[in-house]
Amino acid sequence: MAGSSGKSKVWEYFVCHSDGVLCKICSSLLSQGSADSKKKNTSNLWSHLRSKHKSKYDEISQTQLTRKRPAEASQFNRQPSWEHIMDKFNKWHGNDARTKSLDKIIMEMIATDNRPFAIVQDDGFRRLIETIEPRYALKTEKYFRTEMLPQIYELVSQKIMTLLVTENAGDGLAFTTDCWSGPTESLMSLTVHFINCNWGRFQIVLNIKAMHGSHTGEYIGTTFLDLLQQWDIDKNRVFLVLRDSGANMVKGLNMVELPNLSCFAHSLQLVINDGLQAQRAVSDLLAKVRKIATHFNHSVLAKQRLQDIQQSLDLPVHAIVQSIPTRWNSALHMLQRVLEQKRSLSWYSAEHGHIQNSLPNEQEWSLIENLIETLEPFNRVTLDISRKDATISLIIPSVGVLKLLLGSSGPETRGIKSMREVMLRSINSRFCKIQENRQAMLACLLDPRFKDRAILDEASKQRAIQWMEEESNALAASTPTAEPEVTQPGPSSLDTMFDSILHHERPSSGTGSSQLHQYMLEPVADRKKTDVCKWWHDNACRFPILAILARKYLSAPPTSVPSERVFSTAGNIYADNRCSLLGANAEKLCFLNYNLRLLNWSY
Repeated sequence: MAGSSGKSKVWEYFVCHSDGVLCKICSSLLSQGSADSKKKNTSNLWSHLRSKHKSKYDEISQTQLTRKRPAEASQFNRQPSWEHIMDKFNKWHGNDARTKSLDKIIMEMIATDNRPFAIVQDDGFRRLIETIEPRYALKTEKYFRTEMLPQIYELVSQKIMTLLVTENAGDGLAFTTDCWSGPTESLMSLTVHFINCNWGRFQIVLNIKAMHGSHTGEYIGTTFLDLLQQWDIDKNRVFLVLRDSGANMVKGLNMVELPNLSCFAHSLQLVINDGLQAQRAVSDLLAKVRKIATHFNHSVLAKQRLQDIQQSLDLPVHAIVQSIPTRWNSALHMLQRVLEQKRSLSWYSAEHGHIQNSLPNEQEWSLIENLIETLEPFNRVTLDISRKDATISLIIPSVGVLKLLLGSSGPETRGIKSMREVMLRSINSRFCKIQENRQAMLACLLDPRFKDRAILDEASKQRAIQWMEEESNALAASTPTAEPEVTQPGPSSLDTMFDSILHHERPSSGTGSSQLHQYMLEPVADRKKTDVCKWWHDNACRFPILAILARKYLSAPPTSVPSERVFSTAGNIYADNRCSLLGANAEKLCFLNYNLRLLNWSY
């Protein structure tokens, strides 16, 4: 029992007795201070040893001391130095590693959360820092703006540069670009897209460049090349540039001979606008519904009354969506919400008036239902192509399916049939040359969800396969041993149409000896469940040449949305409390806002 964990060494010389504790050396009977077991102690035992058996007392006292943890004994015996005491109260100097670390974290917070530099002067922020670490001397707004921002921008830029090397990003890089005008500056964004050697999809904001002077085609083209040069990207590595349809943007990229393609989402919006504006009945109906939405979005009382009615009718308590001219699908969402709230709107009109002149009649309610049916496939395509993992391989199949849907028998309601015909003519006109676009066609072939099944025109299909054979043979000839490193909603008319073109029986073609023929003979992958990059990651060893091409052709997004999203950040940066921000600083803040997260603040 002696020496066991938690047992005092004094018990080596004592044993419990019915009348107390018996000393093993002299047989003296001692008390433990109380009859209550919770209040017993060993004080009398130690005193007896010290007075009667001094040698034994000295022996176990030394043993008891050495049983203490070394760190505890050291702390017990060490007297704190004067420097150690004062360090708890003195402010850290500017070159202290702890000061530099906090300076860096505060600058990262400013960039990540779009906070103004002046936050470091706010009383609440200063109080927070003083509470968290009193020894840290918070720097001025000017210090973070002129010292820390350029320093961190340079470090992050160097890290991004290492991701863009050919060994990691490949030979072909895709880009998206757009222009935006703020209260004090006009900006041009440049975002790069690539699939790295491990089949990870990357989207990196490279620049938000302040523009000066007239935004002519020549100026845009020259600026684009300057941005590439800044990142040491050779012009020949540019696989494709996604841009808007502005004449100056088209002219600028054509002048510098860079392959470019119009944003698919912008083109679809133009097709839908053509249809919505073609029929007076449709445009008049949209105007009436907008008045209803405006009424509820401009009156708190009206909104509260509508909510009460929705609850009494057991309808979803939803606000009436207001359409936005620049986003066509907001008109669809407005129509869907109004149709959902048809009963509550009718009740509101009967009780409170106000919207009785804007409330649709029965024929118009039917028109709303048919409009939703016609526009919903376009909305689903828009959502698909706006995903972060979307590629230009979606363009060919989406255009083909939308043409089939518009050409099939649809609603015969007045205005709808004519609108569908106008939209079909518009989509044929705006995408008449899409099957002549080499990048879009080869991307479709290399997408295991579509392959050549989504190319409905036989001549275009054969031309695309010929292009692929040319690229495959050229790549095989130049790198004969090259193999990529391999590391191990319910059904709708849109879904039905996709299934009809992707899963039809296909006769065998070719000898089956080439990678391309073998790849084409296999069934297409599931359109909704397949992760394209993962599919190629798992099958690159079977199709090594095609895998190299897939990394290039599947890297480009179908829209310029990634660059447009940058300007949402730019709008936040140019907030009212920082509207005098210089363009050079805005460039750096936008860059850091996106790329600090991408790098997980590790650079």
